[in-house]
Amino acid sequence: MPEAVREGRLIVESQALQWGLAEETVENAVLVASELLTNAVRATPHRPVSLRIALGGDGLRVEVWDSSPERPKGVTPDISIPDEPLPEDVPDTGGWGLGIVEFLSEEHGVRTEFEGKSVWAVLKAEFRPPV
Repeated sequence: MPEAVREGRLIVESQALQWGLAEETVENAVLVASELLTNAVRATPHRPVSLRIALGGDGLRVEVWDSSPERPKGVTPDISIPDEPLPEDVPDTGGWGLGIVEFLSEEHGVRTEFEGKSVWAVLKAEFRPPV
């Protein structure tokens, strides 16, 4: 996992916990951030990406910017079972990320921004019960 993805996961988890969000909301936000960051890093290797999170009336917004103008495309994941073991260096075919984002979010989308794009998702924000 690239460093930007690992760091982004930690940032989202830390901030969501500081806001008092419920464990399931925190886990979902971390997963969505991970998927969005992974797509951004793959689309723009060795180039900057930006993570933004915000808590508002519509929920928890997770947003990732990258410098590629190409919109992400959903891919059908390969769920076939190989006839024999695969070598260790076979690349991951992927295809799950945008489906995961769609499943976990109330709404999601893409917009052109700053000579690139931002891919965003809004999650339902549940809070921890008071102690």
